[in-house]
Amino acid sequence: MTKVKDNGNIAKTIESLTGQKPEVREENDFNYGLQVVEKLYNLIQPYQQTVEPNNLVKFSSSEEVGDDAYWLQLIDLYNNASSTFSNLIDLRRNMLVGSGLIPTVEETDALYAPTIEFLNRENEFGESLQADIWQKICFDYSLMETYFLECIYSQEKKVVSINHWTPTKCRAVAPDNPDLNYVNVWQLSNSFGRTNKAGKKNPVATSGKPVANWQPKNWAIDGGRQILNCMRYSAGNNFYAVPSHNAILPYAELQAQLAIFSLSTVSKGFAPQNLVILNGNPDKKAKDEFVRHFKQRYTGANGERTLFIWTTGAEKPEILPFNSTDITPMIESLQRISVESIASGMGASIELVGTSAGASLQTDMNKLATAYNFYQISRIKPMLAEMLKTLNKIFRLNGLSDVKVVVEPLKIDTAPSQAPVVIQPNNQTKI
Repeated sequence: MTKVKDNGNIAKTIESLTGQKPEVREENDFNYGLQVVEKLYNLIQPYQQTVEPNNLVKFSSSEEVGDDAYWLQLIDLYNNASSTFSNLIDLRRNMLVGSGLIPTVEETDALYAPTIEFLNRENEFGESLQADIWQKICFDYSLMETYFLECIYSQEKKVVSINHWTPTKCRAVAPDNPDLNYVNVWQLSNSFGRTNKAGKKNPVATSGKPVANWQPKNWAIDGGRQILNCMRYSAGNNFYAVPSHNAILPYAELQAQLAIFSLSTVSKGFAPQNLVILNGNPDKKAKDEFVRHFKQRYTGANGERTLFIWTTGAEKPEILPFNSTDITPMIESLQRISVESIASGMGASIELVGTSAGASLQTDMNKLATAYNFYQISRIKPMLAEMLKTLNKIFRLNGLSDVKVVVEPLKIDTAPSQAPVVIQPNNQTKI
């Protein structure tokens, strides 16, 4: 087949390949539909439900789903959905970690040395409160606004070892009195919850290893092990903490959907711009040969975005154009809205997300420092106070000093101003 000069006209190219002049139809003559995008998750509306007969309290993503996987979905959204969401969680975690745990007393105080020794004491898994566990519970509180510690007692009624348990592995057992929300027993298991993501199958546990709730006077009858739980309180929390940023989770999923759409659009050569209907029922080799010849002759901008359909009912070739509206402005608008909504819902200024457009580098740095320090005062300080209030129960039981965390404010070092150059007069007269 002789190659002809390509003028970018798809109709002429099809005519030269088939010997028939195609009919170019209007777009509104083409009746078509597209599948609805599948969501990562159903709408996340935390729901706490007691399971009979053991009174285990499930923490599900919604009342309709009952998956006992609210915390699992939070972790998945952090790992796989939104870079804005995960970056703000990381910022929270890093600010909460701060300088690490330090005694509130001076180094000369008698309680200082034993407090440091307890902070650095390793548990049976080689983890210490200072080096390992503090970082873990800071992440738990940043994302889920709760943390769990297993406290192991000695015969002297003191806590001698601490183990960290991620919230996904902890479930409350409801008390016999249905009017009380106080937990007496927790159950621990690696198999609580199942996400509703397609294709993910996990065995679901409805019970686990029972461990008593924190109550030091009952340490002996509880087998020397108790769970100390810290959670942010808000209305409707009941047995588990509903994070203050729960309302912005749909925007985290929106970013995930935008990323999937963009990747799919690029990897699949963007959406088809034209459908070409041809007569016949060729085999795969013949179809590939036809498409190859089409690419050789047609070099228009939409050559890679043409979809060929063969049917025995077509009398002559037909070309059906798709709408080629540019949706880039809509994508950019949705991305901007999602970033702003996530930042606002987590109490952070847009500068902390890294999307400021200041007039100069110095101006942006000043805004960043102001936003960082305001976030420390308005969000991090109250969170630290709640976390340390619970943690210091252990130190007080052991007769040790309370501990604190220092979070340094962000300071911008400006270049020192230089004295202006003064031109000295030349009093020497050249003769």
